[in-house]
Amino acid sequence: MQKKLNWKKSLKLYEEETKYLPAGTSSNARLWRVGCPIYEPCSVFIKRAKGSHIWDVDGNKYIDYRLGYGPVILGHGYKKVVDAVNKAAKDGSVYALGTELEIEVAKKMIKLIPCFEMVRFANSGTEATMNAIRLARAYTKKDKIIKFEGHYHGAHDYVLFSTDPPFNSKKGPIPASLGIPKSIEKLTIVEEWNDFNAIEKTVKKNYKDVAAIITEPIMGNASAIMPKKDYLKHLKELCDKYDIILIFDEVKTGFRIAKGGAQEKFNVDPDLSCFAKAMGNGYPIAAFGGHEEIMNLIGPKKVIHGGTYSANPLSLTAANTTLNELSGKVHDHIENFGSKLIKGVSKLLNDHKIPNIVSGCPAMFQFLFTKKKEINNYKDLRYCDMNLYARFHFELLKRGVMVDEDNEEVIFSSYSHNKEDLNKTLNAFEDSIHDALIGKSAVMEK
Repeated sequence: MQKKLNWKKSLKLYEEETKYLPAGTSSNARLWRVGCPIYEPCSVFIKRAKGSHIWDVDGNKYIDYRLGYGPVILGHGYKKVVDAVNKAAKDGSVYALGTELEIEVAKKMIKLIPCFEMVRFANSGTEATMNAIRLARAYTKKDKIIKFEGHYHGAHDYVLFSTDPPFNSKKGPIPASLGIPKSIEKLTIVEEWNDFNAIEKTVKKNYKDVAAIITEPIMGNASAIMPKKDYLKHLKELCDKYDIILIFDEVKTGFRIAKGGAQEKFNVDPDLSCFAKAMGNGYPIAAFGGHEEIMNLIGPKKVIHGGTYSANPLSLTAANTTLNELSGKVHDHIENFGSKLIKGVSKLLNDHKIPNIVSGCPAMFQFLFTKKKEINNYKDLRYCDMNLYARFHFELLKRGVMVDEDNEEVIFSSYSHNKEDLNKTLNAFEDSIHDALIGKSAVMEK
């Protein structure tokens, strides 16, 4: 029997929050749009989380597959990480000076990540990509960058173009926000991902002005679309040939799909790469690094990089403990759990003759309701029924399973997800199919 959930407190808190925070949130992406506020809150307010579960202020309990957009790789409130951070906090939180731990974590990352010969620590993925692009420009003495439609690299002006443009729009750059200067738009070239010929033509035409190509190795902000075979190698070959820096944004893939990230999985060595999220199991920390010749440009009177909270002892402790845990069976567990979840949900959808494909890999994936056999780039998502997915989101939410409402966000699992979670999730999917298909008590079509 399905438990009837209510979100009275969340609805009330959201209404109050709009009085003090613009749009009622501290991050635009957290707002659910299709069903709010008629069927569900625009934002669920959370009270606590533990392991694979999360509880809202109304007492509703969910199996969590959002995991804070990916940082929580071990599980919420993972004891070893929490204990280590609590112990470190007794010695202070910010020194703005070096620590021995800074060297220890740097060594571990350099050992794990194929392209890392040197590393700098930051606080967010946005900071990491911003500094990597600055470094690439300094090294090449060129100004333009190439990015791809549907790829998100943080909230700084240099990359906020064509992150989620209208499907019928022309190829960018299309600003994703008001307030981005036209002068910056001129420094950004946008291409379609997974098109070998298009990127080759663009590079040949513009290489004298292009400092870097930045890419997500897997489209973590567009339904986990995978690179075509050898596409990442093709990018690397082009960059090497035309003296362009290849930057991998591994903020979502890093430490999640393999210990050494996507560059290990796909055997491609970028010049620079950026990490965050899973690096600290939910504590705010990031890093960018790469080849020594490039990284050595950072320093006084050269390339500026810094930050009050960069390499603070609490975040470093979280990263150090997380990296230690990742040396064990974490990836095997996540791979196994994700594979079983994909197999189970795919069977349910296929048994009910719902056209679908699975995009991504077991560590980060998404179900797409489409008759197409494959989705290769952002614009291909136009062929997917995202309203149907939003209905599934709501029906799953009612049954205690939390995925994101946005079909372009991916499904994550953690080391803490277990067999009971898997069975409950598959049961919830099966129970949701009927109501999602007919739209009963679900969200309205736009």
